[in-house]
Amino acid sequence: MVRFYIVRHGQTLLNSLDRAQGWADSPLTEAGKQMAADIGHKLKGIGFDAVYASDMLRAVQTAELILEANGKEGVPIKKDVRLREWCLGSMEAENNAAFMRNVTGWLGGGTSFAELNQRLPDIAAALYEHDTTGMAETFQAIKERLKAAFVDIAQRHGMGDGSNILIITHAFAIKTIIHLFAPEQLGKVGKVKNASVFRFVFENGVFSLEPDIQL
Repeated sequence: MVRFYIVRHGQTLLNSLDRAQGWADSPLTEAGKQMAADIGHKLKGIGFDAVYASDMLRAVQTAELILEANGKEGVPIKKDVRLREWCLGSMEAENNAAFMRNVTGWLGGGTSFAELNQRLPDIAAALYEHDTTGMAETFQAIKERLKAAFVDIAQRHGMGDGSNILIITHAFAIKTIIHLFAPEQLGKVGKVKNASVFRFVFENGVFSLEPDIQL
């Protein structure tokens, strides 16, 4: 069995400026660094067998700070480009209010967070269709890279009695992971806040989302 602790990075400069952030990157703020350290302290009793992070600066910084606070600085951080956030194309670094206004307009009207979670493929399709940079991904491409990353990691660490794996990634990426492995839970997720923690289990070839973690 492999247990994944999936964490969204701490607050970044672009987060603090209320701007959308996909492949656009920015460092953690002081508040974001404290969030990461807090998660490290709260997960201190867990021995992580491996740590994987998106190759974005904000994810790697978060991983480093979690391990430092966790007393596990010696555990190497394996950067995996497949764990990146969605590329938002022309919407990168856009004001969040304008981002939401554009996306909901493209989808045909106002929708709640819960409804948007259920429409992840439509959101990705809208971003892809309206992108002028040529960088936005299809939802199929996003799903394939994230699924491949988790399957590879699970197979790599699933031979023993039980492994704990720390994954640092991003909000839309986390929603996509839930869409892939526990779609019935998406309506309950709401907004994936900075330093949120989700726990998945891979056992007998099946991924499942465990109940909310009380940290």
